[in-house]
Amino acid sequence: MPRTMIDEFDRELDPDRLTYGDRVRMSPLGLERHPSYGPREGVIVGMGSPNSMRVKFDDRVTIQAIHRDYLERVASARPEKRQARLIS
Repeated sequence: MPRTMIDEFDRELDPDRLTYGDRVRMSPLGLERHPSYGPREGVIVGMGSPNSMRVKFDDRVTIQAIHRDYLERVASARPEKRQARLIS
């Protein structure tokens, strides 16, 4: 099964689950523990350990592995476009 279909299936089971390609920022807990990250946003590009996600922040060259509890999804137009594509 292609990765996009797996991601869609996982999203239906748990809508809060972070997956590849999601835009994220540090959650309040993440900012409390790592204030130097500030308001940065980035994209999930992979998995680290079972509890971490690999994130490419917009203003950084390197990829960071960050615990999933420290991340939250940023509202963007992408999920709406995906829904529109699935409906039509």
